[in-house]
Amino acid sequence: MGGRTRRIAAILLAGSSIVILGEVLTAAELGAPIPEPRFSLVQASRADADADPVPFSLAAPAVSQAHKKRPGRAWIELGAFLTYSTTSYWTRAAFPEDWQFQLNVHDQFERVVLLKGWRFDSNNFKLNWSHVLAGGVYYQFARSNNLTWLESWLMAVAASTYWETVVEWKEVISLNDQITTGLGSFSTGEPWYQVGHYLTHQPGLLARVLSFVNPAVRFNHWLDRKKPGARDYAPPGWRDLAVFIGGRSLSRAGEPARTSLDFGLRAQLLWPSDYGRTGDVRRSLKDVHFAGITLDYAVRNGRADETGFSTSAVTLGSFRQKIAAGPAGFSLIMGLGTSFEYFKKRPFDTYDCAPVPVKQGYDLHLERPRAFTDKLALVHLAGPVVDWTVFRPGLRLRTVAEAYFDFGLINAWALNAYSELHHTPPDDTIAGMKTTVTYYGYYYGFGGTFSGRTRLEWGDFRAQASVGFGAWGSAEALDRFQGEITNNAHLSDGRFRWLAGAGWRVPGTSFEIYARYEVIRRRGRVLEVRAHGLEKRLFAGVEFSF
Repeated sequence: MGGRTRRIAAILLAGSSIVILGEVLTAAELGAPIPEPRFSLVQASRADADADPVPFSLAAPAVSQAHKKRPGRAWIELGAFLTYSTTSYWTRAAFPEDWQFQLNVHDQFERVVLLKGWRFDSNNFKLNWSHVLAGGVYYQFARSNNLTWLESWLMAVAASTYWETVVEWKEVISLNDQITTGLGSFSTGEPWYQVGHYLTHQPGLLARVLSFVNPAVRFNHWLDRKKPGARDYAPPGWRDLAVFIGGRSLSRAGEPARTSLDFGLRAQLLWPSDYGRTGDVRRSLKDVHFAGITLDYAVRNGRADETGFSTSAVTLGSFRQKIAAGPAGFSLIMGLGTSFEYFKKRPFDTYDCAPVPVKQGYDLHLERPRAFTDKLALVHLAGPVVDWTVFRPGLRLRTVAEAYFDFGLINAWALNAYSELHHTPPDDTIAGMKTTVTYYGYYYGFGGTFSGRTRLEWGDFRAQASVGFGAWGSAEALDRFQGEITNNAHLSDGRFRWLAGAGWRVPGTSFEIYARYEVIRRRGRVLEVRAHGLEKRLFAGVEFSF
């Protein structure tokens, strides 16, 4: 599944870039000014504000045949995709190093029913983190056929289970893949769907072409094009779409500062459609009311120095808003959120970047201390999200707080320091640690993350601040080669970061000149060895919002 998921990752990341470009060109075609590009709010008339609000529902409006649920078509499309993927996987005889079961009643009964095959797998970090993108693809087949987010999520879980139990019958049923592909499908699939859905419903030839960023959405929209209400679309009440480019200076204790080119994009959509309008609103929310995608990429000497990618979605909850003319008032949205976060630094050594097959006689050179660089892939499975905005004439202050339960692929920060003490006989206990720790420097872990961020907009001036803390510990059982582990040491890690920044929007334009300062503290522990790290980053550049 490695080649397939890597292709999916490339499509998703490239697609996010196209979405941003499409928004710029579509706005230009329409000639529609966006007076507040960073935080545009659509104002309603007093009559609209006083009207009874229509509660959101998981179901699409019954009056629109174009938005009618089509589960049969969803299953046909998913089935066709899985048939192709299954055939490709079987004919290629992929990943022979993972084969350990036979196709007979005895092996499969032990593998599935007696739980002998339910294990955390031994694959490399690059392959394993990208499974969350495969889940996002499964999710599209249901969501683009107008099934609800919950039905789409369940279909993705079913597809992941089919893949693990049937397609990969020679291999373990990977617990980490089930979590990232199945449970994590909503966190990647919903933002991809919402951004593609938004672009599909923008007028103009170029926008229609760029809408193929999400082929499933575009294809099913084309099938329904002649049905009444095919162009009906409830736009978001707020959007934040931007691209940025600038420089970054990174410094660590005892090392000279390094500079790199830093660029990326951001796409965020927030519902209800009456968010930010004048009036008094109080209602529950059942549909998705926030979706976002962010990509941050740093390049130094022509090579990727650091990559950050995240997606998020929020659903369920409540909406309370009271805004008078001016505007003056507040908006409060509370919901259940989920997100995905990927972070990877440039590797130094081959074993930290190559897909080294485990137990195949490959020389890991364990006589040398390890030199793993930091990497994380976190599925923030679920948690409360509070979104609070205060409105005053000429001023807006938006604050978001989140708390999540996590599953992740986590770089063991203290492993390098531990290997300094334990890389030579008779203390070479690195070889007996958890399989992915020995080969790739990361472990499967559970934990939690809390974060908060706030942004002030006052005329053309912008100020922002954020803080976040995460802590995780390793899973101690169900390693694929659990019986061969001689040093089942518990590993724990934490990350604390804060950021402060300011910007100035060039009057009459959508360009913002910004400067930001970020501090990241990393800590880790392996048995008696503790390690700490501190990075300071300074960013400066220009951002284009639309």
